[in-house]
Amino acid sequence: MKIIKLGGSVITDKAGYRTPKPDQIRKLAKAMAGIWRKNRDIILVHGAGSFGHALVLKHAIGAGVKNTAQKLGFADTHAACSELSLILVEELILQGVPAVSIPPALIMTLKARRISSFNAKIVNDYFQSGYLPVLYGDMVPDSELGASPCSGDQIVSYLGKQAEMVVLATDVDGVLDAKGQIITQITSANFPKVSKDITDKSGGKDVTGAMAGKIKELLTMDTPSYIVNASNPERIEALLDGKKTICTEIRK
Repeated sequence: MKIIKLGGSVITDKAGYRTPKPDQIRKLAKAMAGIWRKNRDIILVHGAGSFGHALVLKHAIGAGVKNTAQKLGFADTHAACSELSLILVEELILQGVPAVSIPPALIMTLKARRISSFNAKIVNDYFQSGYLPVLYGDMVPDSELGASPCSGDQIVSYLGKQAEMVVLATDVDGVLDAKGQIITQITSANFPKVSKDITDKSGGKDVTGAMAGKIKELLTMDTPSYIVNASNPERIEALLDGKKTICTEIRK
């Protein structure tokens, strides 16, 4: 099993409010269809982008969900995240891929913002039956906070522990240093130094940790993982084929 994650900044305008990028979604769906036909051992995860982060901030539910107003905010945010997933899935279906959107809010729970239970059987059943499971960043019940945001990156790190490879398709060629050069490899050893140079491009609108948060999640796995530019889907395909390409490799 291999996991591909499409970043929220790739399929939405993260500076906007529930603003998809239709042309980019269509292009990526076509590319993912080609990749899926060659490598059907794939699970797809995507970020929530402006369908998640902006709503979490709007409803002030990043620290938990307790009262009625916050529960309405939970419902609104979950609906928006599901909407984005269906936009992507519909494009995949048009490309001939039997993609199925699986809402994280219905198959997992958190405890203090970390996954505490995950009904992976549902995902595996679809996967084994020849479908392309699609999961995404979502609002999820939390045993301590009522509910809290669960990033697509955390889902990747949870499922990725059993995967052969993880590929994060973002809006950059890899992780860049202070001079704008690609850092070819990041490990637990060099991350403290590297993290000082990582810029938060979201302008504070990413409620799940931005690029540094992605790397931290990837470093929890022994699985080799890669950060690559989604604008060049042939690089994703190269990595899945075991070839070298322009990217940042993450190794625990």
